Amino acid sequence: MIIKHVPMRTLRKSNVVSLVDYLTNTQGRQERVGEIALTNCQSDRHDAASLEMLNTQSLNTRAQSDKTYHLIVSFRPGELPSPEALRAIEARVCHRLGFGAHQRVSVLHHDTNNVHLHLAINKIHPTRYTLHEPYKAYRAFGELCDSLEDAFHLERDQHQVRKTGGENRASDMERHAGTESLIGWIQRDCLDDLRSVQTWAELHQVLHQHGLVIQPRGQGLVITDGQGTFVRASSVARDLSKQSLERRLGRFQPPDPVQTAKPTRRYEAKPVRSRMDTTVLYERYQQDRLARAQARAVALHEARSRKAQHIDAAKRAGQIKRDTIKLTMRERIAKKLLYAKVSQSLRSDLRQIVDRHRQDCMSITARYQRLTWADWLRQQALAGDQEALRALRARDAARGLVGDTIAPVGTRLVNAVVGANQDHITKQGTIIYRVGLSAVRDDGARLQVSREVTNDGIEAALRLAVQKYGTTIAVSGSDAFKRRVAEVAARSRHTIRFDDPTLEQQRQRYARDSRRPSTPETPSATGPTQAAPPPPLTPPSDAILRSLAEQERKRLQVLRTPTVRRFEARDEGMVQFGAVKQIEGWHFALVHRRDETLVLSIDEATYRRLTSFTRGRTVHLHASGSIRLGRGRRV
Repeated sequence: MIIKHVPMRTLRKSNVVSLVDYLTNTQGRQERVGEIALTNCQSDRHDAASLEMLNTQSLNTRAQSDKTYHLIVSFRPGELPSPEALRAIEARVCHRLGFGAHQRVSVLHHDTNNVHLHLAINKIHPTRYTLHEPYKAYRAFGELCDSLEDAFHLERDQHQVRKTGGENRASDMERHAGTESLIGWIQRDCLDDLRSVQTWAELHQVLHQHGLVIQPRGQGLVITDGQGTFVRASSVARDLSKQSLERRLGRFQPPDPVQTAKPTRRYEAKPVRSRMDTTVLYERYQQDRLARAQARAVALHEARSRKAQHIDAAKRAGQIKRDTIKLTMRERIAKKLLYAKVSQSLRSDLRQIVDRHRQDCMSITARYQRLTWADWLRQQALAGDQEALRALRARDAARGLVGDTIAPVGTRLVNAVVGANQDHITKQGTIIYRVGLSAVRDDGARLQVSREVTNDGIEAALRLAVQKYGTTIAVSGSDAFKRRVAEVAARSRHTIRFDDPTLEQQRQRYARDSRRPSTPETPSATGPTQAAPPPPLTPPSDAILRSLAEQERKRLQVLRTPTVRRFEARDEGMVQFGAVKQIEGWHFALVHRRDETLVLSIDEATYRRLTSFTRGRTVHLHASGSIRLGRGRRV
C-alpha cells in the first residue's frame, strides 16, 4: 500500500465542499464510488457533513494556509480489504498524523486497477478551532505502510524515499498524462554524459547539444529548454545540484554566449516510450487538440459577442425608458422614482447577462476540454478505437490484473470488443463491464470479477471468456473462487473446460449433481429415512443491501438514503411487512421497524406465500428469522 498527500498549491482552490462533491460523484460509473464513511461529524449525510466541516473552518479566522488535508491510501492491484479493515486502516492513519479527533469524510474508489481510499480531513479542530499541520508527514507515511501491511497481511510495497519531490511530480505526470516530462527526458537521454564531464565548458556543451541551458536562480541552478520550461538541476539528479557541481567542477562559470553549432536534439512533450509505435495516433491527437483549441476560441468569441449584444440591447431599452419618462412625466419626484426603478431593472438585467455568459463559458470549456495524451486515448477507446485501446495497454504504466482471474489457454480467439455496455476504461486499458451488482474487468489478457463477486458476475465473465478465449480456460486465485467458478460453470449452459484437472473434476461433479433427478423418500430396511435439514440461508451481501436501500429511497422519494440493514436476533418482535425481493436467485423479505428497514433471507416457499401480503401488515419476527402472524400461525 502507498499513502500520499495531495497538497493544494493555490489557497483559493481549496474548498472542502467541492472536494467531497468530487469524491462522492459517480460520474456515471458504477465502479467509481464504493463505501462512504463519516467520522466525528454530527450529520450522517456526506453533503451535510461537508457543510459542517466548512462551518468549522470558518470559525478559524487566523489560518492563512489550506484548511483541508486530502490524503490517498492506495492498495496493490487485486487487493480489496474488508470494510472493517478499511475503517481500522483509516483510524490508524489519522491517529498517527494527529487527526484522530478531526472531522473527515472517507470515500473508496474502484475506478482504477488499484483500489484507493480518499480522505478529506478538516485540519481545523472541531472544539479548539486550531489548525493542525503534520510535521514531516512523508516520514510517517512509510512507517505507517510497513506496520499496516504487517497488521492486515497486505502485499508489501517500496516505501523508502529514493526520488526528490520534482522527480515524483514528473513521474506522476508521465504516468497520468502519458507524455514525457523534461526531467524524465534529461534523465534518459543525457544524464550519463552530464555525469562524465570534467569542466563547466564540457557541461555547457552537452546541454547545448540537447537544446538545454543551465543558469543560476536563487541559491541553486535551473535547467531550461529555451521554451519556458524550467526544472531544478537537483531534481534531475542529486549530484547535479549547485553544491555538488561546484565541488566537482569548481566555481560556476556561465556558458559561452556565442554558440556556432546547432543543437542535435530538443525536448518535445511526446508520448512516453511504450511497446508499440504511436506516431500515427499522436499525429491524430495533435490535430484533434488543435481543432479543439480553434473551436473553443471561436465559441468563446461568439459568446463574448452575444454578451456585448445583449448588454447593448439592455442599455438601449433602458435609455428608451428614460426618454419616455422624460417626455411623459412632469412631476420631479415621480421622475426620480421611475428613473431609480429603470436603473434597478437595468442592473438586474446586466447581472443576468453576466451570469449567463459565465455559464456559457463554463459549458464551452467543458465541451472543448484540453485532453492529455492518455485521456485522449481513453476517450477514443470508449468510442470503439481498437488502436487507441492497444496503445493504452502498451504503456509501461499498464499493469495486468492479478488475484482471482480467468485467462485463456493458448491463443485467444478474438480481442476485446469495446461495446456500449461498458462502465469505464482505465488509463491502463482495462475495460470495466457492468453486470448487475458486479463488474467484469478485462485487461486484454485475463478477466476479473471486481467488487462484489456474485454468481451473475462470474457467469458473465465465463460467457465473455468463452466468446474471447474459446472453451478451454484457466482460473487462478483462491480455492474458494475456483470452487465457485466451477459451480457456476456447471449450472450454466456454456461448453467450458478448465485446464486444471482438479477443477475440471469439480465442474463435472457439480454438473452431475445438478442433473440428478430428485426421488421421493422410500423406506429402508432400518426404517423410514429422515429428510435432510434445509441448508442455511445466505445473509444478504453489502451490494444487495445498497441496491435495496436505493430502491427504498426511490420508492419513498426522499433525498436521504434510508437505513437498510440485515436482520439480527435482537430485532425479535412485532414489525410491519414491507415487500419481498428476488435478487440473483436469492429470496429476501423487507420489514419495517420505526425508521429502519430490516432484510432477512427466506426460502422459496416462504417467498411465494409472502407475495400475497399487503404492505404495512403486522407480523411477528422470531429470533431465528421465522415470520409468524398475529395468532402464532407460521408463514
